[in-house]
Amino acid sequence: MTTDSHAKLPLPGLSPVAGKPIIARLGGGSLSSDGGLLALREVEARLGVAERLAACIDDPRAPERIQHALPRCCASAC
Repeated sequence: MTTDSHAKLPLPGLSPVAGKPIIARLGGGSLSSDGGLLALREVEARLGVAERLAACIDDPRAPERIQHALPRCCASAC
């Protein structure tokens, strides 16, 4: 099967990168890339997953000693 015949999945609503739309091509075989992290970061920012998760967790740390807020810790753990 040629590359042109592989399914293309447009990802509407995500910001273009360098003026180009983000499109997922599902025929990459065993290739891997960190490109999906750009889309994941934007989806997380729009949905506020880290903020919502952090709101469910009791933070036992001393507030005066906190350098990284819990939502930031949750976001970096993903």
